[in-house]
Amino acid sequence: MIYEHADLRINPETETGFLVDFAAVRRLLLEAEGCLSVELLVSVDTPAAYLLRVGWERIEDHTDTFPGTLQANELGRVLMAHCATRPNVIHYNGQEV
Repeated sequence: MIYEHADLRINPETETGFLVDFAAVRRLLLEAEGCLSVELLVSVDTPAAYLLRVGWERIEDHTDTFPGTLQANELGRVLMAHCATRPNVIHYNGQEV
């Protein structure tokens, strides 16, 4: 398993709307081929900062297959309506070291 960590910086003015819209984001991701889990964590020390943590079966499911899908287009539209900056994304191996 691969974990995608996306650092989301949300516009404070749309933070409430983001949390409402996240139900759709979760659904879109879970419908995607290879997506196994979706978590949204809120920062305790940085206002309007969230970590979107998505578990993928393989990295290619996220980097090759997902980008060309309708889910990816809709996800980008919904997220970018609320993001103050472009999300920073890093992938991690799901196996503990």
